[in-house]
Amino acid sequence: MNRLVRVAGQSMAPTYHSSDLLLTRPVGGAGLRRGDAVVFGHGGLRMIKRVVGLPGDLVEGRSGLLLVNGSPPEGCPARSRPFGPAEVPAGHYFLAGDRRDRSRDSRHYGAVPRARVVGRAIRVLFSTARADRFARRV
Repeated sequence: MNRLVRVAGQSMAPTYHSSDLLLTRPVGGAGLRRGDAVVFGHGGLRMIKRVVGLPGDLVEGRSGLLLVNGSPPEGCPARSRPFGPAEVPAGHYFLAGDRRDRSRDSRHYGAVPRARVVGRAIRVLFSTARADRFARRV
């Protein structure tokens, strides 16, 4: 079942802004792809981040860049502070905010188990931060 989620914070700007209302769809059996924006549970909160690393990937921040298996990932902002390297375990995903200087993400709390992922963001239904405030596909 699809869910509505309200964004809190600026860790995903400029893609998503605080107070944006998103429509999310359950992930289902198809799994996640690198670049998907997902909502997941962490510490009693629902958070939204981007899938950067898939199970088995080696993720690190080096020379100001985020690298996945030695290369900047397509569809994901590439800047990052130094960290890692970290291998993403089976059944887990490495999640990061688009605005990495304001994001607490897998660089801080590790890879996220697939079971904690609630859904994939599919549409911005309403935004106070954009001129095109209604129904924008992501």
